[in-house]
Amino acid sequence: MDAILLRKRANIAWLTDGADVHVDLGSATGVGAILWFAESIGHRPVLLTDNIERDRLLEEERFDPEHWDVAAPNWWSYEASFDSMLDSAFKVAGTDISNCGFDDIGPDPIQPIRTPLTEREIAAVRSLGRDAALVMAETLTHFVKPGVSELEIAGRLTGELRSFNILAPVVLIAADERLKRYRHPIPTGNRVESTVMVALCAQRKGLTVSISRLVHFGRSLPDDLKRRHQAVCKVDRALHEATRLGRTWAECLAEGIEMYERCGYKDEWHKHHQGGPMGYDLRDFKATPEETRTVQPRQLVGWNPSITGTKSEDTILTPGAGSDGAACEVVTSMRHWPIDEATGRPAVLVAGA
Repeated sequence: MDAILLRKRANIAWLTDGADVHVDLGSATGVGAILWFAESIGHRPVLLTDNIERDRLLEEERFDPEHWDVAAPNWWSYEASFDSMLDSAFKVAGTDISNCGFDDIGPDPIQPIRTPLTEREIAAVRSLGRDAALVMAETLTHFVKPGVSELEIAGRLTGELRSFNILAPVVLIAADERLKRYRHPIPTGNRVESTVMVALCAQRKGLTVSISRLVHFGRSLPDDLKRRHQAVCKVDRALHEATRLGRTWAECLAEGIEMYERCGYKDEWHKHHQGGPMGYDLRDFKATPEETRTVQPRQLVGWNPSITGTKSEDTILTPGAGSDGAACEVVTSMRHWPIDEATGRPAVLVAGA
């Protein structure tokens, strides 16, 4: 294969150190594509877009004309020109998203080479983790209160994130009975009475982190919620400790499953996936009992164990090569958030009603 056509936003962001080609957040593809050539071909990469997007991509998203060729036909002829150019000049191109006339290179063969993260990417993800955690903490401690709706929380959270140039492709919020019923609770008009959970995937320049936190309003945490949250924290800690370089994701997951059983919640892991490696995708893939791929150096990981009514989630970074036995770094930790002393994982924040 002499060239590859990249259309997935995640792959374009990775290849270009964070170029943002989205207009529609609901699409895996964007308003630009990249034709990247094998070194032996000796051809500069090509940005494929249209006249609407050309100036912004060149001026704001690092597509320097000194290093890139640009194909940007008028928008009303874009599809015809796009297909015509590729069909006539680059018939050998494969693509990361199925496209008529080109070889499909599979689900995502580029994902493995997005790891390990570079030093620049690590700095960027640490900054993203700090900013996302700050906005989450500020929203939960200063805005959320009884009577506020899940939709109002989502509006405040996403609005504050945007001021940090952070997108929120996933925002899940559930209060009280909805928290007990649904693992993926998109926000509704339901109003907070006593307990609320907020789960967030935050994205900037292509990189993504995820966080979940709970707040309870009252004098103290109800015994059942306290018991369940301490158990899910134990599972989360077990998963963090199991995430060691070279281990298969199935082996890591097995440690969490064992802890579920030890805590008396044997079947809860069946009710929601437990997470897996991430970075430019919300999850590169999910850890399953059959997953044979292994933990890699400098890899982002999002474990998200849950027990009905509660959840524990942060984003961690594996150590570099040669750091066998070293602990992972939590990149979404929150200053001043209460910590469960037995596990070191975030506790439920108890706020005065």
